[in-house]
Amino acid sequence: PEECPVCGSAVERIEGEAVFRCTGGLFCGAQLIRSILHFASRRAMDIEGLGEKLVVQLVESGMVQTVADLYRLDRDQLVGLERMGEKSADNLIGQLERSKQPALDRLLYALGIREVGEVTARSLAVHFGSLVKLIEAPEEELIDVQDVGPIVAGHVRAFFDEPHNREVLDALEQAGVRWQPVESGGGERPLAGQSWVLTGTLGMPRARAKSFLESLGARVTGSVSAKTTVVLAGEAAGSKLRKAEKLGIEVMEEAAFLDLLQSHGIEP
Repeated sequence: PEECPVCGSAVERIEGEAVFRCTGGLFCGAQLIRSILHFASRRAMDIEGLGEKLVVQLVESGMVQTVADLYRLDRDQLVGLERMGEKSADNLIGQLERSKQPALDRLLYALGIREVGEVTARSLAVHFGSLVKLIEAPEEELIDVQDVGPIVAGHVRAFFDEPHNREVLDALEQAGVRWQPVESGGGERPLAGQSWVLTGTLGMPRARAKSFLESLGARVTGSVSAKTTVVLAGEAAGSKLRKAEKLGIEVMEEAAFLDLLQSHGIEP
């Protein structure tokens, strides 16, 4: 298909993949509930009180058809919903108002662009410094950004080329959402040049630990070698831990890892 049967947005198919995907991530009704939950999540726009049951009510009632509609909700609408009292409604309105000035990297992550996680969102925000410049950037310029390869660049370009997504971005701006610039940090990231390996069961999802490490400049690999700097070992660590010990590579437990993150201003 050339268009999504639900929302009419363009469909993309990455070379080598069998799956066709809708590019209307901010608009498509079939993706709406999950898009809103991601948009409101702690590491994105950080809108407390916007849980799944409430989002389902808002979508099924027709009150919210895109993430921009969240910022048009008023107290009376919310109080009329099931299990939504006046205090909860006031708190949610306050949270929505507070979220109107996100850092650009948080906004980019919140948009749910395929394969654009927190680290890539920050790289894009620092490189372009402006949402307008990013939207207008050709694919070859996107590829030059740290953490962005040809596949991710294609996802970014497909997202911003979809008119429905651009309309939602315009609606967010009209609702008073204003992104804030991201500081580059003014120098090399503290773990730049280091190679880390994760093994065993951690208290946090591995993807999150990897994201934190990459944000500090480390490279996370899947195997231990003489070039490995640190092995982060969780419960029931096996052969990778043994190899690290044999090679004399530093092994760090999760408690020490959490202390390391906090020392660099990251709250896990």
